[in-house]
Amino acid sequence: MTNPPDFINMKKLLFLLMVLGSFKSVCAQADIKRADLYFSRAYYADAIPLYEELLPKNKSSQLIKNLADSYYHTFQMKSAARWYQYLANHYGDKLNDSYYFKLSQSLKAIGEHEQADDALIAHYSKDRHPEKASLVKTQRTYLDNIAAIGDRFEIESLALNTESSEFGAAVVDSLLIYAASKKSDQMLSKLYRWNNQSYLDLYSHPLGQLTLGDTISKSFSKRINTNLHEGTFAITKDRKTIYFTRNSKHKTDEKISHLMLYKAEWVENEWKNIEELPFNGKDFSTEHPALSPDETKLYFSSDREGGQGGFDLYYVDIQKDGYGNPVNLGANINTDKKEQFPHIDAEGNLYFASNGHPGYGLLDIFKSEVKDGELQKPNNLGFPVNSGYDDFSLALNTDGKSGYFSSNRPSGKGSDDIYSFKEAKPLVIEDCMQFIAGIITDKTTNQPLANAKVELVNSVTASIESISTSSDGSFKFSVECASNYKITATKAGYETASKTVVTDKERKAVKDASLSLLSEEEIAKQEAIALQKEKEEAEKKAIAEAKRLKELELKAEQEKLRKEKVRLQKEAEQKEKQAIAKEKAKQQRRKEIEKIIAQEEGIVKDKERTLLQTGEIHFDYGMWYLRRETRARLDKVVKIMKDHPGMVLEIGTHTDIRGNSNYNRELSQKRADAAKEYLVKNGIDSSRVVSKGYGESQPIVHCDTENSCTEEDHEWNRRCELVVVQWN
Repeated sequence: MTNPPDFINMKKLLFLLMVLGSFKSVCAQADIKRADLYFSRAYYADAIPLYEELLPKNKSSQLIKNLADSYYHTFQMKSAARWYQYLANHYGDKLNDSYYFKLSQSLKAIGEHEQADDALIAHYSKDRHPEKASLVKTQRTYLDNIAAIGDRFEIESLALNTESSEFGAAVVDSLLIYAASKKSDQMLSKLYRWNNQSYLDLYSHPLGQLTLGDTISKSFSKRINTNLHEGTFAITKDRKTIYFTRNSKHKTDEKISHLMLYKAEWVENEWKNIEELPFNGKDFSTEHPALSPDETKLYFSSDREGGQGGFDLYYVDIQKDGYGNPVNLGANINTDKKEQFPHIDAEGNLYFASNGHPGYGLLDIFKSEVKDGELQKPNNLGFPVNSGYDDFSLALNTDGKSGYFSSNRPSGKGSDDIYSFKEAKPLVIEDCMQFIAGIITDKTTNQPLANAKVELVNSVTASIESISTSSDGSFKFSVECASNYKITATKAGYETASKTVVTDKERKAVKDASLSLLSEEEIAKQEAIALQKEKEEAEKKAIAEAKRLKELELKAEQEKLRKEKVRLQKEAEQKEKQAIAKEKAKQQRRKEIEKIIAQEEGIVKDKERTLLQTGEIHFDYGMWYLRRETRARLDKVVKIMKDHPGMVLEIGTHTDIRGNSNYNRELSQKRADAAKEYLVKNGIDSSRVVSKGYGESQPIVHCDTENSCTEEDHEWNRRCELVVVQWN
């Protein structure tokens, strides 16, 4: 049999759909592999659109991680925060600390500082690390204290900034030297696949022309600048030696090109003798050189093994015949995150960028002062040098109060920009403080009370401080912000008074805690007045209560009579309704029975009685067994009673007068029982049949003597009557 055309076309369509589905699946897998390859090579800008295209059908944790990281590394922080939050919500138990850290950093970058801290605190609390959660809260207080200083610097974006990257600026004589994406032949230049910008070179710009754009910037050196990245630098005071950062020509197995430090010498008006420094490595980065004031130490950042984690700051001793071994600056400076872009001022103080110390988001710039030859715990430089984005590569001018730094904050022209800065306020970090003050007065006269004792109790630490009021009754305490305190005032001859004061985060605000004390003399006077009033009030209440109780008693009696009247009335009405209903039911039942009697030929009315007449039932003389014709007639009785299950029947049996009366009564009872037994055996419930033997007490034919009646008369008297005694 051949298939019809429609069937063949349907088979072709199904086959094409299967092929198309397989093709789409193969394409999806290919897109994932391509996106993952870009990601593994740090081509984040290329990986993002591929991951976004895959999202509708694939929200695996790994894909979301890679997408979030790609946004993070390209500084699209709003999108990064969105997808890190998605990971926390859907895969929270499977995420390590690094993702919660990046979630926090992303949220800080977009200004959600409280949410950023809450995310970390919730994570650490869930992972049972209360010490880490407590540290986040401590750091928040520290950052609030710095923010309270306000804007410490005046900053200005340089005119040479573009939509591409410019950073790492420092003054060298009359020039500003900085790193930037290639500024010539950008259409033909090779792109850095991390962010799809051109590779970096070093440029110089005249200090006197900083108000002009980047078009007057010039390449710093054709020998130093190559088709690779050249970035941050450090130059000796005699301008004969320069150290700079360049990425390696060689890539790792993961296709990653690490950064290295190079050295060049100024020979015959040209940078020559370019060489790689010996403490570089192929498997890690060494970057961002900085010189000590005496130029005996070279500082740098590196992610080599043996550090605190991430990028750490190191130095090497510069020797006549080479360099010493790298020395890690230690846990006081380095964290398990990033410490980069070191700068040493004339006093030996260290400036650097870090996202591991308490900051406002991503990289912030910190300062570690040197005391007794040791670098101290660093402090965040504050606003507006630091922001929610990367702030880094600070370099001071010779005055030590101004200089340049770099930032990729969204308010700039694009990517990394260079800003000039000038310090306007010193870095004085103070805990938030408020004042609780007031005046203690006499409550009656409103006059100030001198030498009253005022006690301050911190409800958290339970610390106690007390002072005496001055001649004008005033007092003042210095207290912590965002805390609860109790103020208590006492003085001889006065009643003690107290109040609770809650401080907020408004620095140096004054919270009023004035109190009025009542003298014992006035208290006694008021107590006497109050006692008299209380007595009078009690009498009034007693009279009112007696009146109220009497009224309630009267109302209760009236209500009782009313309810009884209503009850009797309802009872009479109910009885009347029941009687009417009963009579109606009786009449209805009577009508129904009369209707049945009219329709049922075996049921008849005999005056006040209702009888079943299915034929005469007689018994032989002296006997109580049922004759054959009697059983046939009782069968009709069975049928009638089954048809009318509410019927209750009395079988009344009678004898003639022959024999004595006791014998006849017993004989008739046996006959009645025999008839009942027959009905029961044929399916009639025994409770519906009453058997009653009447003996000779109720003859049909009256016989004075045995011989005064015929045998037929006697047989008539030996009868069985079936009387309906109840019919429901």
